[in-house]
Amino acid sequence: MKILLDENLPEALIETLRRIGHIVDSVGSLRLKGLDNGRLYREVASGYDLFFTKDRQFVAQLDIVTEPGPVKVVLTVIRQQPQAQFVAAFMEAFADTDWSSFGLVREWPQGKER
Repeated sequence: MKILLDENLPEALIETLRRIGHIVDSVGSLRLKGLDNGRLYREVASGYDLFFTKDRQFVAQLDIVTEPGPVKVVLTVIRQQPQAQFVAAFMEAFADTDWSSFGLVREWPQGKER
């Protein structure tokens, strides 16, 4: 899958996800930091399968986007913790998720406190 990570997620996820075969970029590596949410969505909507963010405001503003793109926006609700623990919790939840049945926008992961 082609994955984009928002600027509020650890950069360590890039290499971790790449090691298991995904194409991964971050908002920072693409020099898109600071773009308003609508413009950021338009920039990434057609180029990625999954966009992970912890920004609830970004997700709330998607309601005003008139033409949603194919990217699935994943509101990551893993609690804040030291980077290594966050990455481990993220990767455990990532492996447990059936991304083919995932909707356009959804909180993730569901069902477990991480």
